[in-house]
Amino acid sequence: MPYFFLAPTLVALLLFSIYPFVTGILFSFQDITWIGGSAHWVGLDNYQRILEGSTGSAQFFQQALRQTVIWTAGVVGGQLVLGYATALLLNQKVPGRWIFRTLILLPWALPSVVVALTWQWLYDPFFGLINHYLNQLGLIHGPKVWVGQPTSSMGPIMLVGIWRGLPFMALMLLSGLQAIPEELYDAAKVDGANLVQRFRFITLPLMRTITVVVVMLTTMWWWNSFDLQKIMSPVGNIGNRTMTLPVLAWYEAFQWHHLGRGAAISVISLVVMLLVMVWNVRREMRTVNE
Repeated sequence: MPYFFLAPTLVALLLFSIYPFVTGILFSFQDITWIGGSAHWVGLDNYQRILEGSTGSAQFFQQALRQTVIWTAGVVGGQLVLGYATALLLNQKVPGRWIFRTLILLPWALPSVVVALTWQWLYDPFFGLINHYLNQLGLIHGPKVWVGQPTSSMGPIMLVGIWRGLPFMALMLLSGLQAIPEELYDAAKVDGANLVQRFRFITLPLMRTITVVVVMLTTMWWWNSFDLQKIMSPVGNIGNRTMTLPVLAWYEAFQWHHLGRGAAISVISLVVMLLVMVWNVRREMRTVNE
């Protein structure tokens, strides 16, 4: 009977997780143009084309890898700073705080496509609210193109990523803050510790484990982010500052019909992220054991 109830979930995992994962690894060692097309084994040739040299696919890969690191560090770092500030505010005992805890979930609850299209409209140089109010304040003069051009920077899209992921970060940190005994803060106040000292010597040390966990989770999610960069850069991502590894893998596989090469980029991206996660977990385990 237990296996009967577990069977639907196991079948779903096999179809939508394990099978695509194994198939993607196999594709990375093959010369294949599209799913279901003819393929033949080429070994490490796809990886060599990506990793060796400084032109073509190798040049795009190096640029995408560098920009993926910048994108992930900027988004996760911004979420962490603002997440701590938001969690500390939501942890205060004020009337109706449950309303604010509910409202902060809105960016996380909205579909990614809706978020991307909405912000794309807000950034519109002629009709967007952002340009409108910046012109009213005198900070800019005339229409300014924020996203969607080959020369557009990653900053505006990074801001959208921070806004979208802030609720998860804030609520995870809030759950950790609520687990800290109030007696520790009371004792620190008696000893004369100010607000900054209480945060530095009580909050941060006791929040270390949950901070590491939530940073690792958000790093994995935003390292693999695809929808915001792709939707908010309709002119094209290739060669500009919004091209990350998932976007490059999509172009290689589905635009240029190099499915094997796109799979190889995804596998390399997976390996890089696994190495970072394993190193972080081992370091955290050593700290816990000490």
